[in-house]
Amino acid sequence: MSKVQISRYQITLALIWSVLGTGIVTAPFIINQFVIRDAWIALLLFTVGGLLSTTVAILFVRALPNRSLIGGLIDALGPWLGRVFGLWFLVWMYLVSCKTLREGTSFVGITILPQTPLYIIAFAGAIACSYAVYMGAEVVMRNGEFITPLAAIVAPALIALSMMHLDVHNLMPVLADGWQPVLRGAVTPDITYALELLIGLQFVPMLRNSRALPKDMIIVTGIITVVGTLLGVITIGVVGQSANYLSFPVLEVVREIRVGRNIERLDTLYILGVMSTILIKLSVFHYAWCEGMKDVFKLSSHRIVALSGGLLVWAGSIALFRSQLEVNNFMISVAPAYFVVTLVGIPLLAVLVMAFRKRSNR
Repeated sequence: MSKVQISRYQITLALIWSVLGTGIVTAPFIINQFVIRDAWIALLLFTVGGLLSTTVAILFVRALPNRSLIGGLIDALGPWLGRVFGLWFLVWMYLVSCKTLREGTSFVGITILPQTPLYIIAFAGAIACSYAVYMGAEVVMRNGEFITPLAAIVAPALIALSMMHLDVHNLMPVLADGWQPVLRGAVTPDITYALELLIGLQFVPMLRNSRALPKDMIIVTGIITVVGTLLGVITIGVVGQSANYLSFPVLEVVREIRVGRNIERLDTLYILGVMSTILIKLSVFHYAWCEGMKDVFKLSSHRIVALSGGLLVWAGSIALFRSQLEVNNFMISVAPAYFVVTLVGIPLLAVLVMAFRKRSNR
């Protein structure tokens, strides 16, 4: 077991930024492909996915206390079958990391570095995250602690200034098209992004109080639901029906802010914040992947694969997702079912096996 100790505050921040890191960039665009006026309702339903993740975490932590996600699979399913499912999880974490890096690369390339080749931007991000992972979980978690106070100051200011341009009529009438488009638009944010909270199970051996993880996930679910719903209301209220054609609707909202003649172009603050949170998410998933590689292949330390794994993520972000459109297609068409099988089905299988073993022993 690792000697690293992670507090509840640190894991809570890590989970918040791991979801908001790319969720604030990609989720609004995906939702707006199905519903616009009622997009905020789709974000409000994030609680459903969050409670599903929390339920899986409760069962897993009780059945396999103080065990990481992949370590618990090996304990429950045996050294061979457990490692097969462990490899499945490694592939999932790798794909999420590649997707995250590609989303961050596209965002930076479109907003501030349009003349820079995307592979250079991706390489810089991969190296930065690999270095943080190599330095250990403390560095990864402290990144979240560093960005949170800044976000607590900047985000409320941007939200308050954005509300000056909000038109309530853009949100009316509510549910004019019924629930079907709302539920269809809610699939990706309320299943895929919500289930990503279960990456916290990979950090269970490092937590000072592992049984408190489900409670922390409930807190994270509540915070993300409130923030997401508020951003949904503001985005649609400001940009209206044009949100259907915007790649980054929230960015356009920030760009609308004008206060007098001197305060404008506050989108720079938003871009820096998004870049920081994407790097935090990438670091969290890459560290979890490196720890999983250590468990599956019996490595002496996660540092052995930190740099090489980062380069592998860099290559995968370019080869597997050639454009942001492919990322969106993956999230809409593939990710929901893939995430449910991986993050709900397999952990519950391990829980059932452990319950059967305990009953047989009795």
